[in-house]
Amino acid sequence: MLVELKNVARRKQGKEIIENVSWQISEGEKWMLYGLNGAGKTTLLNILNAYEPHTSGTLSLFGMQPGNKGYSADNVRNQIGFVSSSLMNRFQDGEIVLDVVISGIFKSIGVYKEVKASHIEMAKRYLEQMGMRQFENQYYGYLSTGERQKVLIARALMGDPKLMILDEPASGLDFIAREDLLSALDKLYKQNPKLAVIYVTHFVEEITQNIQRGFLLKDGTCYKQGELQSVLNSDTLSDFFNRDVSVVYQNQRYSLFLRR
Repeated sequence: MLVELKNVARRKQGKEIIENVSWQISEGEKWMLYGLNGAGKTTLLNILNAYEPHTSGTLSLFGMQPGNKGYSADNVRNQIGFVSSSLMNRFQDGEIVLDVVISGIFKSIGVYKEVKASHIEMAKRYLEQMGMRQFENQYYGYLSTGERQKVLIARALMGDPKLMILDEPASGLDFIAREDLLSALDKLYKQNPKLAVIYVTHFVEEITQNIQRGFLLKDGTCYKQGELQSVLNSDTLSDFFNRDVSVVYQNQRYSLFLRR
């Protein structure tokens, strides 16, 4: 078991942001984390990334428990590849794409340590996986938003993570850029079967066939979790939204409509 939460809660300023959340993530599992704005997704991700403590319940991250021997935030984060829109803006436009990817081995913004030939080959391999090898000598600032996301995912792979967290990776992308990114991710999932993934989104349309499990977060609690078909269906999401919605599954993708 990579991650195990049992009745985890997080209280801030007297308010429960996360309450009674239990979740188990095993090697190779591909999860959707779905919730509306204000549901508590950011706080939950911060707990998983060891940026915030939990205030009650029990938590095990990669076999380590907070407060026990061997636990440290750095040790936890070394097991995680985290990609978010905020990370995208931390790199300078004038940085070379290959250097951005290589920085992932050092968990740094920029490269300030000696780069080995093995690091370069690894970076090129992950760029190839993401369909970005032809851009390795390009300036980062010349890339589109979707291309930058692919570069950052390649960067995250440099740390050989056990868990990849993709925090709304398709946010702000047009249809073609979104589909290109999702296609690259599907290839990544197949090429790295032992890699566990949490794909965070507001949109069921982004969920591809290789995401097998879903976690619905509402008002800081787990509304439902399990096999994707039991989570992404009309009855469950109508109750979740308290609106009459229809979920359509076609061409191995989901769509969500409001019934009128």
